[in-house]
Amino acid sequence: MGFKCYFCEESDRIGYWSNWCLECANLRRMLLLYNPKQCCDILKRTLTRDSKQIDFKISQEVKKICLTELPTIKEENESSDESYEKPTTRKTKKFK
Repeated sequence: MGFKCYFCEESDRIGYWSNWCLECANLRRMLLLYNPKQCCDILKRTLTRDSKQIDFKISQEVKKICLTELPTIKEENESSDESYEKPTTRKTKKFK
């Protein structure tokens, strides 16, 4: 259509006479159904993080990365051991 949403100014509007895109229209409906202050509080609690939460999230992501990389390193070492061929030596006789 070419007409941009008045709220996000990114997506195209639903129709010629509409002012919002589909996502912004859904947000508007939620704000009309529920208290706008309550909706803003929920968004702040779920989307906004303080420095303590950010540090915790970073540490959790680092742990995930470390745990996923360790098995691959171990597998590489195991595969290199399998490709190693033992040298042939003389057979030793067992003494009775």
